Amino acid sequence: MRLVEAEGDSTKSWDAAVLAAVRSAKVKDPLGVEVGRLWAELDGSRLARYHASVKVAYRQSQRSTVRRTR
Repeated sequence: MRLVEAEGDSTKSWDAAVLAAVRSAKVKDPLGVEVGRLWAELDGSRLARYHASVKVAYRQSQRSTVRRTR
């Protein structure tokens, strides 16, 4: 299993920011996500933009290292 770090943001919610981060990782079949940091920008007294830093877990396809002889 491998991990890749990614960040995402959204104007809608924390969930949407995490999903945006997973999508930005550009891994084929993510297995899980570890949320490392959540933060938001304020617009007066309301949350305007949500941000998330994550680590996305995925399986790396194994390539054979055996050479074939002819």
